[in-house]
Amino acid sequence: MPLVVHNALDAVRIRKSNPVAAWGNRGDENRIEPVTKPEFDVPFQFKQKERIFTIGSCFARNVEKELLARGFRIPMRELLEKPAFDGVNAEVVNNFGTPSIYNELAWAFGADTFDENLGFVEVQNGKFIDLHMVNSIKPAPIELLRKRRDGLAKAIQMLKKCRILVMTLGLVELWWDNEAQVYLNTTPLPSVLRSWPGRFELHVLTFDECRDYLDRALDLCFAHGHRNLQIILTVSPVPMMMTHRRMDVITANNYSKSVLRTVAEHVVSDRDRLCYFPSYESVTHSDRQIAWTNDFVHVTEDIVAFNVERMVNAFTGKSRADANSAFPAEHNLPSESVDALILAERAIEARIHNDEKFFADNAAQAAQSPAFRLEYARYLVDRFEYATAARLLLDDPRSEARLVRATALLKDGDHAAAFAVAESIASHDHKGDLHWRTMVEAAIEMGSRDKILETETRWLEMHPRQRYFAKFVVGRALRRMKDYRLALERLEDALACGEKTPPLAVETAYCLSELGEHEAVKTMLEGVAAANEWQVAQVQRLLKKVDAA
Repeated sequence: MPLVVHNALDAVRIRKSNPVAAWGNRGDENRIEPVTKPEFDVPFQFKQKERIFTIGSCFARNVEKELLARGFRIPMRELLEKPAFDGVNAEVVNNFGTPSIYNELAWAFGADTFDENLGFVEVQNGKFIDLHMVNSIKPAPIELLRKRRDGLAKAIQMLKKCRILVMTLGLVELWWDNEAQVYLNTTPLPSVLRSWPGRFELHVLTFDECRDYLDRALDLCFAHGHRNLQIILTVSPVPMMMTHRRMDVITANNYSKSVLRTVAEHVVSDRDRLCYFPSYESVTHSDRQIAWTNDFVHVTEDIVAFNVERMVNAFTGKSRADANSAFPAEHNLPSESVDALILAERAIEARIHNDEKFFADNAAQAAQSPAFRLEYARYLVDRFEYATAARLLLDDPRSEARLVRATALLKDGDHAAAFAVAESIASHDHKGDLHWRTMVEAAIEMGSRDKILETETRWLEMHPRQRYFAKFVVGRALRRMKDYRLALERLEDALACGEKTPPLAVETAYCLSELGEHEAVKTMLEGVAAANEWQVAQVQRLLKKVDAA
């Protein structure tokens, strides 16, 4: 049975309305290179300083570090403060397979019983290991193992008080204990395999097996967890270090991650209160020099930090204003026929190739099809027919259409009208920034510093997370208005909350130069790698001006 079914009309509507339905282009700014940034749904928000439960493979530990830094309470990290865990690394609570995740939940909530006679094995005189904790932990007296297991169970029971659960899936190549009839968490030590040669087997799990264990684990979470439990599900990007199968580890790992990613897709589709975060996709599609250390196994700290911060920012409301609104709500889908939407798709291609005949033949369709009308208007703007494009969209209430109309009015010289149309979009809390930039550009053309400053105030009130870009745009506008002191204030504010990009450095240096702060110009341009000919020329011109002074 299909995972998802859409009728033809809905399928075309969804694709048409989804700005991330395609990959983009290397020639443009894109979300693929060098670090991939897949969009994702954010159906709920974290509450300040609340408890957040984490379970799964090592990526869950990375999430914990970032959450702790943000002031959240993490039961699995509080567990490590117990005396029984003194000197033990955080990886002690890693669970790599869906069976291991299920086991720990089942033992903690009484759905099954941990049998220490089978779970603990003696490897030295009076020293034991727990077969269900990572094999890097040193053997210890059995009483210490009991305290650790009791502490782990109590920490997992804290799920009752956690509204948020972050769960990370890791592997499908697992070890089966024939005697205990249960899956282990990690590979048994070589000494254990030698001592009990017939007890353990390597199993490569199927989709159905992984799905079954995850479903049972989720059932326990919803049965025993917080009454309003919300779950973020991820697949760890960290690959298998090695395989026990007769194949290349690359191939074995691809099977493992593919199964887990498919399992995640199914459970998120089938259950409420689950969402998926694409850490796996982000890392594996990013530039390998950025994503992986020299052993090709460990993910670099930078890209882990990037992904974790991106996730935490989104769920705490601190990401870019438009980062988590990429997917269209059903009520915003276009209500047109499939034929009309297909014609609009053809219009996009025709516009790229400046196909005058196509638009001449189909111009009449603009009256019936809003989707085609919008592409036709864009075609007219490309051909400098600004007034015609603006008239075509005069009564179109859609934000996207008003943005195109505002652009056409601006280029046609009707600056006040362009400002008014763009302002009408701002009044409806539109998520992008083109309307704000259009308002600023129109205000420059009108020679109105007051309108620039009013736009800045409204922009930051409605979208404070866009501060860096807003300050840059307004600073550049004020520089063009020759108000260098006010411009410099905005540009320095942008520098304080973001990186020194070449455009920002050039704009700031320009203001410093006009204000006679020549040494500061040199400092500002130091280390700036100009990205295009215009930036190169500007840097050279500014430095020559400083030298001449």
